[in-house]
Amino acid sequence: MNETYESVLDYAELLIVKRDIDILKKFALNLDPLLQYQLLPNLSLICYEVAVWMKQKGYPLQIEQTSKYSMKKIRNKAKFFDTSTNKLINSNRNIDTIQNDYFINEMGYEPGRKYEAHTNLGIYYDAEGRIVGNTHYAFYVFQDEKMISAQSKEVESKGASAGELDSNEIKLYGYDLGTIIGSLSDSLSSISDFIVADIDPTPIEVRTQDFNTNRCLGTRYAAFKTVRLFLLHIMSSIGYTLFALKKKIFRESGLILRFEYIAYHYILLRLRQLWTYCKAEHQRIGDPNLIEVLKNIMNNSDGKLRNSAFRNCMMHFGLRDKNGKPLIDEQNCNLAVPFCGLIESQFKMTYFEYQRLIEDQLLFIYKSLAEYLSFQLL
Repeated sequence: MNETYESVLDYAELLIVKRDIDILKKFALNLDPLLQYQLLPNLSLICYEVAVWMKQKGYPLQIEQTSKYSMKKIRNKAKFFDTSTNKLINSNRNIDTIQNDYFINEMGYEPGRKYEAHTNLGIYYDAEGRIVGNTHYAFYVFQDEKMISAQSKEVESKGASAGELDSNEIKLYGYDLGTIIGSLSDSLSSISDFIVADIDPTPIEVRTQDFNTNRCLGTRYAAFKTVRLFLLHIMSSIGYTLFALKKKIFRESGLILRFEYIAYHYILLRLRQLWTYCKAEHQRIGDPNLIEVLKNIMNNSDGKLRNSAFRNCMMHFGLRDKNGKPLIDEQNCNLAVPFCGLIESQFKMTYFEYQRLIEDQLLFIYKSLAEYLSFQLL
């Protein structure tokens, strides 16, 4: 490979970083507070990976975090419960238990606590009734993965302190991310595109509805409830990406596809794990329809839309594989398109053709789960 093309690839990497940071800055300043929390894993991912990329290039970014929350650990939440299936189930069960205990204790009328009259889960949805978030996932974002995925007895032994959130530390974490994005945006300001991505300033109407997760046919179906909660998290992730973030963009620069692909890749991994789990635990789950829904999603997934090299580009910054080989063919390299020709090289189609296919897959999963879960939102 000639030196000129090496330089072009280096510039393409820098341009992609610049585009992602610019649009993230606009998102951070324009999203409704109810939608901000779900951005945090991907926001942390971008900030962390840009810092790693800059260090590799010989320009280390000085990060002085003021919050106790780890950017690297919250970044891992973008992998969508990056644990074994059993730990995934434990995490959802423990979150539900902690949130349930919290809201029971908040009830002013103590005798009423035994009647399941309280609510312990909030679902966020848009004006069309499409789910874009939920409070259990918001709670999960700031949990220590090792603690929250432990056996329930280990979590219960910690008592009231289990999973406790510190609002001041969360504010400090937001401040840290804002400082990093602002610093990166300023340092990259000399690199420019003639046309840039932008945010639609029109607010997205976010509605909320509260539920009690225990009103679910009794304790016999506790495992079934936990699986439903995880499927809700998947719907929330897809809905947030397609119906909130995507809706806010009116000129694409690549960041939305990065988030769409990350969601698609890890959701398929987790659903395959869950499918295996439900088949093995079918007596405890007690719902053959669920196994069929998961099977249908797996059978309709398009393996040609995923590969490990592209996954690495979406989770990290850099346009070369581990051996230094360029992932963009020289004949496809074009700084005027999102990802500078990466899609065209990896999948032999245009950026927007590929994005449409990924969005079709995500929408199919969302609709399949929405029909199955049948949430009646007001």
